[in-house]
Amino acid sequence: MLKNAWNSNRRGGFTLIELLVVIAIIAILVALLLPAVQQAREAARRSSCKNNLKQLGLAMHNYHDVHNAFPPLYVDMRGHAGNNWAAVGDDDGHWAWSAMLLPFMEQSAVYDTLNVGDTPASLAMAQQTRTFQQFQPAFNCPSDSGSPKFHNPGTDPGYAIDIQPGDVNTGLPITNYLVVNSNHDVRINPASNPVNGSTGATGAFFRDSNTRFADISDGTSNTIIMGERAWRLGGIIMSAGTLLAVRDNTNVGPTAEDNGPAWNQGIMTISGSARYSINPTLTSKNSRLSQAFSSHHDGGAQFVMGDGSVRFISENIDSNNLTTTIDSTYERLMGIGDNQVVGEF
Repeated sequence: MLKNAWNSNRRGGFTLIELLVVIAIIAILVALLLPAVQQAREAARRSSCKNNLKQLGLAMHNYHDVHNAFPPLYVDMRGHAGNNWAAVGDDDGHWAWSAMLLPFMEQSAVYDTLNVGDTPASLAMAQQTRTFQQFQPAFNCPSDSGSPKFHNPGTDPGYAIDIQPGDVNTGLPITNYLVVNSNHDVRINPASNPVNGSTGATGAFFRDSNTRFADISDGTSNTIIMGERAWRLGGIIMSAGTLLAVRDNTNVGPTAEDNGPAWNQGIMTISGSARYSINPTLTSKNSRLSQAFSSHHDGGAQFVMGDGSVRFISENIDSNNLTTTIDSTYERLMGIGDNQVVGEF
């Protein structure tokens, strides 16, 4: 009887082999399900990013309704007597386009606290550092969650400004969304030839720009005004962009192709270009390639068109970085007055 009872108990349990088989099956199921879960999460993040860009596009239109133009890339008030901007100097900040959009992004309280436009950016950052550096989800892509909330002036000095008084280099908040400056290297001045980026900015945004719908001769639905840039791409820091302000260089304004040689600061921190294709292969940090648009969405990046719509554009879109003229589909989408209308892309 004891033997029969022992055999009965033995038949009711699991053998080691059976247990290992069950564990293996569970592991296989998890391995199969995990990519699907990750894809679902990325789809949700991509949708959230698209919504952010949609709201920014709407804010651009609302700003245009009020001021009859899009906001300038940045406001250059150096040397204007009779106002607080006269003291803007080396490494100080100029207010950028994103600061001017705050009231149209349900951030009027931040806009008023910083006294945008009436107080120099460096002084505003000194007086309200916490508010200035606070994270703004609407200006950041959820798929780029590995980025810090604001730049480290020790590793990204060009993405910081001196706060006054004391000239303390202080990191600007990070944004993944940047406006379009040109088809070639970024420039502070508008193009004298709308089809040649070597003559200036061929896009909608440049120093003190006041681009109107009427200036976009190719049609607002055929012209990109804003796009994404990742904090890190291919394991190399791309630095994304700076929110609210841009850094001055030796009291001549932010650096650009037509305003100084530094490519790790200046106009490229608040705008992008079509000089390089979407998601370029980075070889080092702080290079010219960092003026390109990029994202963590597989295969391309999302962009805001002039009509406020959001389009996903493939990284394989026709582009050409060998010339300064607008002669590829990607460049045609960036230019506002090249009169080369793009159909399907």
